[in-house]
Amino acid sequence: MRRLRLPVLPHWIRWGAVFTVAGIILYYSIQAGPGTGTFQTGPLGLFPYSDWLHFLAYACLAVMLAYALQDSHLSEWQVFVVVFVCAVGFGVTIELLQSRLPSRTFAFGDMGVNAVGAAVAVVCWRVFVRYVRFYRVARPADLEPPIS
Repeated sequence: MRRLRLPVLPHWIRWGAVFTVAGIILYYSIQAGPGTGTFQTGPLGLFPYSDWLHFLAYACLAVMLAYALQDSHLSEWQVFVVVFVCAVGFGVTIELLQSRLPSRTFAFGDMGVNAVGAAVAVVCWRVFVRYVRFYRVARPADLEPPIS
Protein backbone atom coordinates (compact mmCIF):
# COMPACT_ATOMS: atom_id res chain seq x y z
CA MET A 1 0.00 0.00 0.00
CA ARG A 2 1.27 3.40 -0.96
CA ARG A 3 1.44 5.93 1.83
CA LEU A 4 1.15 9.66 1.73
CA ARG A 5 4.49 11.27 2.62
CA LEU A 6 4.31 14.30 4.89
CA PRO A 7 7.11 16.31 6.46
CA VAL A 8 7.71 16.63 10.17
CA LEU A 9 8.67 20.28 10.23
CA PRO A 10 11.12 21.69 12.78
CA HIS A 11 9.86 22.00 16.36
CA TRP A 12 9.68 25.78 16.28
CA ILE A 13 7.31 25.73 13.30
CA ARG A 14 5.06 23.01 14.73
CA TRP A 15 4.83 24.62 18.16
CA GLY A 16 4.45 28.03 16.56
CA ALA A 17 1.36 26.66 14.80
CA VAL A 18 -0.02 25.32 18.11
CA PHE A 19 0.45 28.67 19.85
CA THR A 20 -1.01 30.53 16.87
CA VAL A 21 -4.17 28.40 16.94
CA ALA A 22 -4.39 28.75 20.73
CA GLY A 23 -3.94 32.52 20.41
CA ILE A 24 -6.70 32.77 17.82
CA ILE A 25 -9.02 30.74 20.05
CA LEU A 26 -8.17 32.96 23.02
CA TYR A 27 -8.70 36.15 21.02
CA TYR A 28 -12.12 35.12 19.73
CA SER A 29 -13.05 33.79 23.17
CA ILE A 30 -12.70 37.22 24.76
CA GLN A 31 -13.90 39.19 21.73
CA ALA A 32 -17.13 38.73 19.80
CA GLY A 33 -16.67 35.86 17.34
CA PRO A 34 -17.12 36.15 13.58
CA GLY A 35 -20.78 36.14 12.64
CA THR A 36 -21.94 36.81 16.20
CA GLY A 37 -25.50 38.02 16.08
CA THR A 38 -25.79 37.26 12.35
CA PHE A 39 -25.97 33.46 12.21
CA GLN A 40 -28.21 31.39 14.45
CA THR A 41 -27.32 27.92 13.17
CA GLY A 42 -24.32 26.44 11.49
CA PRO A 43 -24.09 24.39 8.31
CA LEU A 44 -27.12 22.19 7.63
CA GLY A 45 -29.02 23.99 10.40
CA LEU A 46 -28.34 21.14 12.82
CA PHE A 47 -26.45 22.88 15.61
CA PRO A 48 -26.01 26.45 16.80
CA TYR A 49 -23.34 28.45 15.00
CA SER A 50 -21.33 28.86 18.22
CA ASP A 51 -21.18 25.07 18.66
CA TRP A 52 -19.70 24.68 15.19
CA LEU A 53 -17.06 27.30 16.01
CA HIS A 54 -16.18 25.59 19.30
CA PHE A 55 -16.05 22.15 17.67
CA LEU A 56 -13.83 23.27 14.79
CA ALA A 57 -11.55 25.40 16.96
CA TYR A 58 -10.76 22.63 19.42
CA ALA A 59 -10.51 19.98 16.71
CA CYS A 60 -7.93 22.20 14.98
CA LEU A 61 -6.06 22.74 18.24
CA ALA A 62 -5.97 18.97 18.86
CA VAL A 63 -4.66 18.26 15.35
CA MET A 64 -1.94 20.90 15.72
CA LEU A 65 -0.94 19.41 19.08
CA ALA A 66 -0.88 15.88 17.66
CA TYR A 67 1.31 17.02 14.77
CA ALA A 68 3.61 18.95 17.11
CA LEU A 69 4.09 15.76 19.15
CA GLN A 70 4.58 13.55 16.08
CA ASP A 71 8.23 12.79 16.83
CA SER A 72 8.01 12.77 20.62
CA HIS A 73 9.26 9.93 22.80
CA LEU A 74 5.69 9.24 23.94
CA SER A 75 3.77 6.23 22.71
CA GLU A 76 0.90 6.77 20.28
CA TRP A 77 -1.70 6.37 23.03
CA GLN A 78 0.16 8.71 25.37
CA VAL A 79 0.21 11.35 22.64
CA PHE A 80 -3.54 10.99 22.15
CA VAL A 81 -4.20 11.33 25.89
CA VAL A 82 -1.88 14.35 26.20
CA VAL A 83 -3.49 16.00 23.17
CA PHE A 84 -7.02 15.43 24.45
CA VAL A 85 -6.23 16.56 28.00
CA CYS A 86 -4.37 19.68 26.82
CA ALA A 87 -7.09 20.71 24.37
CA VAL A 88 -9.89 20.15 26.90
CA GLY A 89 -7.87 21.83 29.66
CA PHE A 90 -7.36 24.86 27.45
CA GLY A 91 -11.10 24.95 26.76
CA VAL A 92 -11.93 24.80 30.47
CA THR A 93 -9.42 27.57 31.16
CA ILE A 94 -10.99 29.74 28.48
CA GLU A 95 -14.48 29.17 29.93
CA LEU A 96 -13.23 30.13 33.38
CA LEU A 97 -11.69 33.28 31.89
CA GLN A 98 -14.97 34.09 30.17
CA SER A 99 -16.81 33.81 33.49
CA ARG A 100 -14.82 36.85 34.67
CA LEU A 101 -15.61 38.99 31.62
CA PRO A 102 -18.81 41.05 31.62
CA SER A 103 -19.33 40.63 27.86
CA ARG A 104 -18.89 36.83 27.85
CA THR A 105 -20.56 33.89 29.57
CA PHE A 106 -19.45 30.65 31.18
CA ALA A 107 -21.08 27.53 29.73
CA PHE A 108 -20.61 23.84 30.55
CA GLY A 109 -22.11 23.10 27.13
CA ASP A 110 -19.23 24.88 25.42
CA MET A 111 -16.75 22.76 27.37
CA GLY A 112 -18.59 19.66 26.21
CA VAL A 113 -18.50 20.72 22.58
CA ASN A 114 -14.78 21.54 22.94
CA ALA A 115 -14.17 18.04 24.31
CA VAL A 116 -16.15 16.42 21.50
CA GLY A 117 -14.18 18.42 18.90
CA ALA A 118 -10.87 17.36 20.49
CA ALA A 119 -11.98 13.71 20.74
CA VAL A 120 -13.11 13.55 17.11
CA ALA A 121 -9.82 15.12 16.01
CA VAL A 122 -7.79 12.61 18.05
CA VAL A 123 -9.68 9.68 16.52
CA CYS A 124 -9.32 11.12 13.00
CA TRP A 125 -5.60 11.75 13.58
CA ARG A 126 -5.14 8.15 14.71
CA VAL A 127 -6.75 6.87 11.51
CA PHE A 128 -4.88 9.42 9.39
CA VAL A 129 -1.39 8.47 10.63
CA ARG A 130 -2.00 4.86 9.57
CA TYR A 131 -1.85 6.03 5.95
CA VAL A 132 1.02 8.49 6.27
CA ARG A 133 4.76 8.13 6.31
CA PHE A 134 6.35 11.13 7.98
CA TYR A 135 9.84 12.31 7.10
CA ARG A 136 11.97 14.80 8.97
CA VAL A 137 13.10 18.11 7.60
CA ALA A 138 15.65 20.33 9.33
CA ARG A 139 14.37 23.48 7.68
CA PRO A 140 11.50 24.38 5.35
CA ALA A 141 13.89 24.47 2.38
CA ASP A 142 14.41 20.70 2.79
CA LEU A 143 10.82 19.88 1.87
CA GLU A 144 10.56 17.24 -0.83
CA PRO A 145 8.71 18.22 -3.99
CA PRO A 146 5.36 16.49 -4.53
CA ILE A 147 5.48 13.30 -6.59
CA SER A 148 3.96 13.81 -10.02
